[in-house]
Amino acid sequence: MTEQKAPGKALYFAAVLVGIIIAIAIIYEFWLAVVTNPKDPWSVFPISRFFTQFTDAVFYVGAVVWLIGTAVFLLELAGFTITGRGLKRTGQGIGDWGVIDIALAALSAAVYGALLAATAPITIVPGFTWLRPANSLAPLFGMFFGIPGALGAAFGNLIADILAGYFGVGSIGGFVGNFLIAYIPYKFVKDQSFKTTSSIGEFYIWGVIVQALVSALYICWWLHVTQALIGLPLFVIWGIIAPSILSNNIAVNAILSPILGVLLFPFVKGRGLYWKDRVKAPQ
Repeated sequence: MTEQKAPGKALYFAAVLVGIIIAIAIIYEFWLAVVTNPKDPWSVFPISRFFTQFTDAVFYVGAVVWLIGTAVFLLELAGFTITGRGLKRTGQGIGDWGVIDIALAALSAAVYGALLAATAPITIVPGFTWLRPANSLAPLFGMFFGIPGALGAAFGNLIADILAGYFGVGSIGGFVGNFLIAYIPYKFVKDQSFKTTSSIGEFYIWGVIVQALVSALYICWWLHVTQALIGLPLFVIWGIIAPSILSNNIAVNAILSPILGVLLFPFVKGRGLYWKDRVKAPQ
């Protein structure tokens, strides 16, 4: 038993190190951009340049992401999930919820909303986005609490928008976008304990990289198509907000989420709150 735990522990520390390296790389590149062009660092930030150079292609990819993401959101709330064999009932639709599910959704929303709002004064684009270390909690809400946790993350983001004075048309994209941040690792990370090789490896694929790309594309595509209502130039949408979401979510989820996951999973499971221990999916 001891021999099986050692590789998982070693991989955990290695994964944290990789996360720190990723975060440092993002911070370093932005620092270089600030040094190179203090008045407009986004114009030389590599991630911003990618999004602005390929805006047309990114827009069409974003449209596909938005359609799939919205369909998944509605289906999961109705109690269905997409599988290789078609739709399957999950037992986690809102109609299947009990008192514990409602309480977990409310708890997730309250904690997430309060912690997001706490850093709202650190503005990136006034009225639209800010520095958000609390995003590290969203994947954990989905992985630990299932669909109630994912919907809690969506409402938590909405609460933060309202408290911080950011509420508007863009909040619709942020609502589903934050649901997807929690949903993707819930759906695709099979071992959600943060204790094994597969758990850490899958989390870094789905809970760090994929969710960051999906949330950035989903939210910014929505801002793009509602541009006439919100009044933001495309450069701000794709050159500032998109790289901000992508960079923030990769950095904080690569560093903070695994640490929080290791600390919180035993607590959640020990109290019978882990979704796999509570939900019996219909056959």
